[in-house]
Amino acid sequence: MDGIATPRLVLNDVIVNFSAGTLRTAKGLDVPLRAQSFAVLRELVRHRGDVVEKDALIDAVWKGVAVTDDSLVQCISEIRRALGDTDRSLLKTVPRRGYRLDLSEDVRLEALRPQSARGLLVLGLLALLLILALWHRPGQVVPGPPRIAVLPFANLGPDPALDPIGRGVAEDIVSILAKSPDVTVIARNSSFRYGAEPVDVRRIGRELGADFVLDGSVRRSGDGLRIVAQLSDVATGQSLWSERFDRSGPDAVAPQDEVTAQIISSLTGEENAMKRVLYRQAWESAPSRLGEYGYYLRGLDLFSGAHSSEDNDRAGRIWAQGLGHYPDSALLKVKLGWYHWAAHWTYRSAQGAAHIAEAERLANQVTGSMDLTPEIRRQLHWLNAFLRTQRRDFDGAVAEARMAVELSPFDARMLSSLAEVLICAGDYRNALGWIDQAVAWEPDLKPAAHASRGNAYRLMGRDAQAVIEFQQVPDLSPRMNLSAAISLMQLGRPAEAREWTAKAARHRPMMTQDGWRDTSCHRNPVIVAAELAALSRAGLPR
Repeated sequence: MDGIATPRLVLNDVIVNFSAGTLRTAKGLDVPLRAQSFAVLRELVRHRGDVVEKDALIDAVWKGVAVTDDSLVQCISEIRRALGDTDRSLLKTVPRRGYRLDLSEDVRLEALRPQSARGLLVLGLLALLLILALWHRPGQVVPGPPRIAVLPFANLGPDPALDPIGRGVAEDIVSILAKSPDVTVIARNSSFRYGAEPVDVRRIGRELGADFVLDGSVRRSGDGLRIVAQLSDVATGQSLWSERFDRSGPDAVAPQDEVTAQIISSLTGEENAMKRVLYRQAWESAPSRLGEYGYYLRGLDLFSGAHSSEDNDRAGRIWAQGLGHYPDSALLKVKLGWYHWAAHWTYRSAQGAAHIAEAERLANQVTGSMDLTPEIRRQLHWLNAFLRTQRRDFDGAVAEARMAVELSPFDARMLSSLAEVLICAGDYRNALGWIDQAVAWEPDLKPAAHASRGNAYRLMGRDAQAVIEFQQVPDLSPRMNLSAAISLMQLGRPAEAREWTAKAARHRPMMTQDGWRDTSCHRNPVIVAAELAALSRAGLPR
């Protein structure tokens, strides 16, 4: 079948209205579905009963946008959830080919009555009034990952030899972002046609359907090269982020890899400029209009910026509330698992065992799910890396960490975080490499990097270097204060070691040797015994 004969279809008691682009239950309740997922559903209905190849669906729906199969998998998962197709009897996966929508003979195809010209005019006026009424209401949260258009970087000088550099940097950014789990990038054959024009981000965003535009420039600066990148919000036309990269010397004309990596790192992760716009939109949305992604964003904003257990608890409550509305949401289950993990590991909750058990339960539920999006897989591997560390499955933890990094290799904060897993597993040299790379991409991570380096150096037996690293951090955590005390004891400086132990006690009076033992994670059990002996001499109570 090559067409939709009627504008309305009833599937599993969900009314799909193709004219309005909406889904509703039999009781009239809205069923949320992203525009891209609805477009995929439209194509499947158009070819109902037939296998639709993956490439055909991608070509029909994304039309020039560079996406991977993972974007399609996410849409299929959302369609199944919206239609309640938990057993996949309606929307079937045909291995290595595509998908088929099977409609039974009793599926209702409902034709809408033709409207008279006057009726159409009335409907049009009502629609206009509705649009005007909604104009001043809180905006609906962005239903999925942001879409970004990358323009070729303009050559601002007279030297035509710089043209390939500007284009090369932009091409590399497009290529890498296309594989990023939390960003959708417009294909270069669509965005690069704007390269010779003055940048009008609002027009470009409107024409390409982008939320953000990245543009930039290259020019010579003395005997070197200057590359400038800028990210703009299409809705406001405002610049959200900009960075200047100056390179000099014989390699100045070939900086693509280094510059590209730094730009990509600034556009990915939980704290990038695009995410901050999405956070604002999520908080500005009315609670009744929040979708699954909106609950995710609100909780993530609190979680990623948390400074206390209270902040973590607020994030957990939001994700739990969202899961109450979307009980099959793998995304919200993973994030709620993250809340429980942080309650135990970061904030040392008295109910630590219960939090770990719940984090394990949620992670196991999602691990068995099919059709997980790349972003959910990234979050799940990241969480599982720590959960396996907690279980002393160090080989499994390192494998999970590497899978997370493979999905988002330029996420500096994740790389810095997962270096801790490598340290626990005894892979100190690779951990130091991850830490150094993370700081190169995101200098704000320097305090955390000094602490992590100090811990790694201590475990490598390089105590003098460890103390130097710890001393670079003005507000060291209680645990890292004790780590510094261990190194000072090893160096024969007990008086200083006791000072660092006292610092830890001031921040966390209940810190004990038993608590250190219970929260230690080392592949080699001999390490813990040596640590406890040093801490005992440094004055830490049992």
